[in-house]
Amino acid sequence: MKRSLRGLLIPCVLVIASTGLAADNHSGRDEAIGYSYATAGVVDVRLPGEIWRILLDKSNLGGSELELAELTLPAGTTVPSHTHHSLEIIYVLSGTWGHEVNGHYYLLKPGMVGVVRPGDHVRHIVPKGADAKVLLIWAPAGEANRIIDYTKGTPIKAVPEGKAPS
Repeated sequence: MKRSLRGLLIPCVLVIASTGLAADNHSGRDEAIGYSYATAGVVDVRLPGEIWRILLDKSNLGGSELELAELTLPAGTTVPSHTHHSLEIIYVLSGTWGHEVNGHYYLLKPGMVGVVRPGDHVRHIVPKGADAKVLLIWAPAGEANRIIDYTKGTPIKAVPEGKAPS
């Protein structure tokens, strides 16, 4: 089960990201493409008890189809009940993530996925014992700017283009 969820995550992200992008026709032109072919992210933001890395947003995706962020929270953290305007998909990278949606509680471990629909009431709980790191996907975009103040972060340098092997 763990492998099948992990195997589904990447294709899901690619399908969501490709929505609207498939119509772009660059046909080898050297003009500005409007998105990054490769990226290490947009900004790192360290707040008290939170480490955010915004990986994809409109600035490097070139559209508002989704946002992708990595979040690390320390053990013992509880994020109070809140709602989102977008679909939120939570993929646990490390640690344990308490996932409470509309009063239903689930304990997610690495390789597991939590889903929050727009308007759901969600609360996040990181049990004592170990920090948790998750990958957050919001579709459509808009949640990252609602949650994170980019001006408090450190911009991430662009990935340099390399030479393809011949």
